[in-house]
Amino acid sequence: MKRETIILCDSNICIYRTLALIEPPIRPRELLDRVLTLIAELTNNNYACKLFITDIVHKELLNNEILFDEVFNFCVRKLHWKKHSYKIQVLSRKAEKSINKLFDKRLLSKEILDKIKNYRLHIPRIDSLYLRYPEKLEKITLDKVRHLKPFDSQRKLKNRPNNLPEESDRALLAQAIELNDLFKQDICVFSNDNDFLEFKDEILNEFGIKVLSPDDQISIEE
Repeated sequence: MKRETIILCDSNICIYRTLALIEPPIRPRELLDRVLTLIAELTNNNYACKLFITDIVHKELLNNEILFDEVFNFCVRKLHWKKHSYKIQVLSRKAEKSINKLFDKRLLSKEILDKIKNYRLHIPRIDSLYLRYPEKLEKITLDKVRHLKPFDSQRKLKNRPNNLPEESDRALLAQAIELNDLFKQDICVFSNDNDFLEFKDEILNEFGIKVLSPDDQISIEE
Protein backbone atom coordinates (compact mmCIF):
# COMPACT_ATOMS: atom_id res chain seq x y z
CA MET A 1 0.00 0.00 0.00
CA LYS A 2 1.41 3.37 -0.96
CA ARG A 3 1.40 6.30 1.42
CA GLU A 4 -1.57 8.69 1.18
CA THR A 5 -3.69 6.25 -0.84
CA ILE A 6 -7.35 7.26 -1.01
CA ILE A 7 -9.42 4.37 0.36
CA LEU A 8 -13.16 4.02 -0.25
CA CYS A 9 -14.95 1.84 2.28
CA ASP A 10 -17.63 -0.57 1.13
CA SER A 11 -20.79 -0.84 3.22
CA ASN A 12 -19.71 -4.11 4.87
CA ILE A 13 -16.53 -2.49 6.20
CA CYS A 14 -18.57 0.34 7.72
CA ILE A 15 -20.80 -2.24 9.39
CA TYR A 16 -17.90 -4.34 10.72
CA ARG A 17 -16.20 -1.26 12.14
CA THR A 18 -19.42 -0.16 13.81
CA LEU A 19 -20.27 -3.55 15.29
CA ALA A 20 -16.72 -3.86 16.61
CA LEU A 21 -17.23 -0.78 18.77
CA ILE A 22 -20.40 -1.90 20.54
CA GLU A 23 -20.81 -4.69 23.06
CA PRO A 24 -21.35 -7.54 22.64
CA PRO A 25 -19.57 -7.85 19.27
CA ILE A 26 -21.99 -8.97 16.56
CA ARG A 27 -19.71 -10.97 14.28
CA PRO A 28 -16.66 -13.19 14.90
CA ARG A 29 -14.28 -11.11 16.97
CA GLU A 30 -11.33 -11.93 14.74
CA LEU A 31 -12.91 -10.29 11.68
CA LEU A 32 -14.01 -7.22 13.61
CA ASP A 33 -10.62 -6.75 15.24
CA ARG A 34 -8.86 -7.18 11.90
CA VAL A 35 -10.95 -4.41 10.33
CA LEU A 36 -10.26 -2.06 13.25
CA THR A 37 -6.54 -2.87 13.12
CA LEU A 38 -6.33 -2.26 9.38
CA ILE A 39 -8.15 1.05 9.64
CA ALA A 40 -5.80 2.14 12.43
CA GLU A 41 -2.72 1.04 10.45
CA LEU A 42 -3.81 2.68 7.24
CA THR A 43 -4.61 6.03 8.80
CA ASN A 44 -1.56 6.33 11.05
CA ASN A 45 1.45 8.48 10.22
CA ASN A 46 3.35 5.71 8.40
CA TYR A 47 0.68 5.24 5.75
CA ALA A 48 -1.32 8.45 6.16
CA CYS A 49 -4.04 7.01 3.93
CA LYS A 50 -7.26 8.93 3.52
CA LEU A 51 -10.28 6.80 4.43
CA PHE A 52 -13.61 7.90 2.95
CA ILE A 53 -17.24 6.88 2.60
CA THR A 54 -19.00 7.93 -0.58
CA ASP A 55 -22.60 9.02 -0.94
CA ILE A 56 -23.46 5.62 -2.43
CA VAL A 57 -22.49 3.71 0.70
CA HIS A 58 -23.98 6.44 2.89
CA LYS A 59 -27.32 6.15 1.11
CA GLU A 60 -27.23 2.35 1.33
CA LEU A 61 -26.75 2.47 5.10
CA LEU A 62 -28.65 5.66 5.89
CA ASN A 63 -31.84 4.04 7.14
CA ASN A 64 -29.74 1.61 9.24
CA GLU A 65 -31.90 -1.33 8.14
CA ILE A 66 -28.87 -3.46 7.25
CA LEU A 67 -27.17 -2.56 10.52
CA PHE A 68 -30.32 -3.32 12.52
CA ASP A 69 -30.64 -6.73 10.82
CA GLU A 70 -27.08 -7.60 11.85
CA VAL A 71 -27.74 -6.62 15.47
CA PHE A 72 -31.16 -8.31 15.56
CA ASN A 73 -30.02 -11.60 14.03
CA PHE A 74 -27.05 -11.87 16.34
CA CYS A 75 -29.06 -11.13 19.48
CA VAL A 76 -31.84 -13.59 18.60
CA ARG A 77 -29.78 -16.43 17.09
CA LYS A 78 -26.60 -16.26 19.14
CA LEU A 79 -27.58 -14.65 22.42
CA HIS A 80 -31.13 -16.10 22.37
CA TRP A 81 -32.74 -12.84 23.35
CA LYS A 82 -36.45 -12.51 22.71
CA LYS A 83 -37.30 -10.90 19.35
CA HIS A 84 -38.99 -7.91 20.96
CA SER A 85 -36.43 -7.48 23.71
CA TYR A 86 -35.78 -3.90 24.76
CA LYS A 87 -32.08 -4.79 24.98
CA ILE A 88 -32.02 -5.28 21.20
CA GLN A 89 -33.42 -1.79 20.71
CA VAL A 90 -30.78 -0.34 23.04
CA LEU A 91 -27.97 -2.13 21.20
CA SER A 92 -29.36 -1.02 17.84
CA ARG A 93 -29.42 2.61 18.95
CA LYS A 94 -25.79 2.33 20.05
CA ALA A 95 -24.87 0.96 16.63
CA GLU A 96 -26.85 3.69 14.86
CA LYS A 97 -25.14 6.40 16.90
CA SER A 98 -21.71 4.92 16.17
CA ILE A 99 -22.21 4.63 12.41
CA ASN A 100 -23.56 8.18 12.18
CA LYS A 101 -20.37 9.42 13.85
CA LEU A 102 -18.42 7.54 11.21
CA PHE A 103 -20.42 9.26 8.47
CA ASP A 104 -19.76 12.67 10.04
CA LYS A 105 -16.01 12.00 10.07
CA ARG A 106 -15.44 10.11 6.82
CA LEU A 107 -18.11 11.15 4.32
CA LEU A 108 -16.62 12.41 1.06
CA SER A 109 -17.16 16.14 0.72
CA LYS A 110 -19.85 17.57 -1.54
CA GLU A 111 -17.15 19.46 -3.41
CA ILE A 112 -15.40 16.24 -4.43
CA LEU A 113 -18.67 14.44 -5.13
CA ASP A 114 -19.61 17.24 -7.52
CA LYS A 115 -16.30 16.82 -9.32
CA ILE A 116 -16.90 13.08 -9.88
CA LYS A 117 -20.60 13.35 -10.69
CA ASN A 118 -20.07 11.76 -14.11
CA TYR A 119 -18.76 8.52 -12.61
CA ARG A 120 -21.59 6.47 -14.11
CA LEU A 121 -19.96 6.83 -17.51
CA HIS A 122 -17.60 4.08 -16.34
CA ILE A 123 -20.40 1.56 -15.65
CA PRO A 124 -20.41 0.05 -19.19
CA ARG A 125 -16.67 -0.64 -18.92
CA ILE A 126 -17.18 -2.22 -15.51
CA ASP A 127 -20.02 -4.41 -16.77
CA SER A 128 -17.92 -5.45 -19.74
CA LEU A 129 -15.11 -6.55 -17.43
CA TYR A 130 -17.34 -8.65 -15.20
CA LEU A 131 -19.22 -10.24 -18.10
CA ARG A 132 -15.97 -11.71 -19.38
CA TYR A 133 -16.16 -14.14 -16.45
CA PRO A 134 -19.71 -15.58 -16.46
CA GLU A 135 -18.79 -18.78 -14.60
CA LYS A 136 -17.12 -16.89 -11.78
CA LEU A 137 -20.09 -14.51 -11.54
CA GLU A 138 -22.53 -17.41 -11.41
CA LYS A 139 -20.62 -19.06 -8.58
CA ILE A 140 -20.52 -15.84 -6.57
CA THR A 141 -24.26 -15.35 -7.05
CA LEU A 142 -25.06 -18.92 -5.98
CA ASP A 143 -22.94 -18.48 -2.88
CA LYS A 144 -24.77 -15.26 -2.03
CA VAL A 145 -28.27 -16.79 -2.28
CA ARG A 146 -27.47 -20.26 -0.92
CA HIS A 147 -28.68 -19.63 2.62
CA LEU A 148 -31.36 -17.01 1.90
CA LYS A 149 -35.08 -17.58 2.23
CA PRO A 150 -36.89 -17.95 -1.13
CA PHE A 151 -38.24 -14.38 -1.20
CA ASP A 152 -34.88 -12.86 -0.25
CA SER A 153 -33.15 -15.12 -2.76
CA GLN A 154 -35.43 -13.94 -5.57
CA ARG A 155 -34.88 -10.31 -4.63
CA LYS A 156 -31.12 -10.81 -4.61
CA LEU A 157 -31.20 -12.49 -8.02
CA LYS A 158 -33.36 -9.70 -9.42
CA ASN A 159 -30.74 -7.18 -8.30
CA ARG A 160 -28.03 -9.13 -10.14
CA PRO A 161 -28.98 -9.16 -13.84
CA ASN A 162 -26.70 -11.58 -15.70
CA ASN A 163 -25.16 -12.23 -12.26
CA LEU A 164 -23.52 -8.80 -12.34
CA PRO A 165 -22.66 -7.25 -8.97
CA GLU A 166 -25.41 -5.11 -7.53
CA GLU A 167 -25.67 -1.56 -8.83
CA SER A 168 -24.27 0.01 -5.66
CA ASP A 169 -21.07 -2.06 -5.91
CA ARG A 170 -20.52 -1.19 -9.57
CA ALA A 171 -21.23 2.46 -8.81
CA LEU A 172 -18.68 2.45 -5.97
CA LEU A 173 -16.06 1.05 -8.34
CA ALA A 174 -17.02 3.68 -10.93
CA GLN A 175 -16.48 6.41 -8.34
CA ALA A 176 -13.07 4.97 -7.53
CA ILE A 177 -12.13 5.09 -11.23
CA GLU A 178 -13.35 8.68 -11.53
CA LEU A 179 -11.38 9.70 -8.42
CA ASN A 180 -8.31 8.08 -9.95
CA ASP A 181 -8.80 10.13 -13.11
CA LEU A 182 -9.34 13.29 -11.07
CA PHE A 183 -6.48 13.08 -8.57
CA LYS A 184 -3.99 10.91 -10.48
CA GLN A 185 -3.46 9.20 -7.14
CA ASP A 186 -3.66 5.61 -5.90
CA ILE A 187 -7.26 4.68 -5.13
CA CYS A 188 -8.33 1.59 -3.21
CA VAL A 189 -11.68 -0.05 -2.45
CA PHE A 190 -11.81 -1.67 1.01
CA SER A 191 -14.35 -4.49 0.98
CA ASN A 192 -15.18 -8.00 2.14
CA ASP A 193 -17.51 -8.67 -0.80
CA ASN A 194 -16.55 -11.40 -3.26
CA ASP A 195 -17.77 -9.24 -6.14
CA PHE A 196 -14.61 -7.25 -5.42
CA LEU A 197 -12.31 -9.83 -3.85
CA GLU A 198 -12.67 -12.46 -6.58
CA PHE A 199 -11.78 -9.84 -9.19
CA LYS A 200 -8.84 -8.15 -7.47
CA ASP A 201 -6.34 -8.73 -10.25
CA GLU A 202 -8.79 -7.95 -13.04
CA ILE A 203 -9.89 -4.67 -11.44
CA LEU A 204 -6.29 -3.62 -10.81
CA ASN A 205 -5.15 -4.50 -14.34
CA GLU A 206 -8.16 -2.94 -16.08
CA PHE A 207 -8.75 0.18 -14.01
CA GLY A 208 -5.68 0.64 -11.80
CA ILE A 209 -7.85 0.31 -8.68
CA LYS A 210 -6.54 -1.79 -5.80
CA VAL A 211 -8.98 -3.91 -3.79
CA LEU A 212 -8.19 -4.41 -0.10
CA SER A 213 -9.76 -7.11 2.07
CA PRO A 214 -9.74 -7.51 5.88
CA ASP A 215 -7.44 -10.52 5.46
CA ASP A 216 -4.74 -8.68 3.54
CA GLN A 217 -1.31 -8.11 5.02
CA ILE A 218 -0.19 -4.59 4.21
CA SER A 219 3.22 -3.04 3.82
CA ILE A 220 4.45 0.29 2.56
CA GLU A 221 5.24 0.32 -1.15
CA GLU A 222 7.95 2.67 -2.32
